[in-house]
Amino acid sequence: MKNIHLYELKEYLTKRLNFLYVFLGEDFFLLNKSQELILNFASQKGFLETSTIDIEKNKDWEKVILFYKKKNLFFQKTSLIINFIIKKLNIVLMKNINKISSLLNSDILMILKFNHLSLAIQKNKSLAQLKKNTDIVSCFTPYNLQFINWIKYEIQEKNINIEEKALFLLCKYYEGDTLFIYNVLSVLVITWPNTYITVDKIKKFIIDFFSFHPFHWINAILEGKIKKAIYILNFFRNHQYDVLVLIRSLQKDLLKLIYMKREKNININMFLVDEKISKKRCKFFIYGFKHINYNVLFEAIQMLVRIEMNIKQKNNSAVWNQLQKITLILC
Repeated sequence: MKNIHLYELKEYLTKRLNFLYVFLGEDFFLLNKSQELILNFASQKGFLETSTIDIEKNKDWEKVILFYKKKNLFFQKTSLIINFIIKKLNIVLMKNINKISSLLNSDILMILKFNHLSLAIQKNKSLAQLKKNTDIVSCFTPYNLQFINWIKYEIQEKNINIEEKALFLLCKYYEGDTLFIYNVLSVLVITWPNTYITVDKIKKFIIDFFSFHPFHWINAILEGKIKKAIYILNFFRNHQYDVLVLIRSLQKDLLKLIYMKREKNININMFLVDEKISKKRCKFFIYGFKHINYNVLFEAIQMLVRIEMNIKQKNNSAVWNQLQKITLILC
């Protein structure tokens, strides 16, 4: 089993095109880009047709079997995308998945997209047969070093000449948002074609181009990134952002953390799913749950209530300083 990231995929495909690829992860942009890259290489090898089968229930697997059986003398090389949208991994499904190797042949290139089942597939030992000799394409949203490596790859692909400090600044502010940073890089190409892009240019670009939202500030707080959180708060202050929106957004998320702290044997992932927290933000709630203690959370909630009362009494003079104090306490 080889775990391949998007920034490595092109090199792998250049060396060899396999007949089975497994996509693990739910990052919509990475899923599309990886699929597009494989299909492009496949078309160069004569796989000119593309078919998709959605697996919503166990019986849908019969469509896969029928697809392989319908091969005849006039069958053209085809890329088959099997898209798993079934809600849960079950025994019947696992048995079928483990038998995939018996279906493979040189005229059909198969891509298995497990989407929300990805973590279950990754952890399930019963699927060892599938993972044994398969190329696993990682489509999880990258962070830290993986995010940096991916951006470096995209910069190279787009022939962008950029200062290293400027690159790391982009990583700092856009980490975890693959589609957005990809669009940012596309804008950079248009804005400064054949130009060395310095850190000063990127700083100005971020101010002009980027519009922060309350969740960016809250994510930075939950992750304990003080400088980033204060920077975003100052951005809101300078742009006269509605303070009440910030207060209520932070209150809402801090209360979720308090509820999490009160639960004795909590399944954090299940709790976040039940609370309809987006998958991109789950990471930040887990960080916050680990590093912010209950007393600090409770103190922050009380401070937010007092700030809101002051606003209603038209006493707004110290609101931004108080929000900065809360930010520092939580970080």
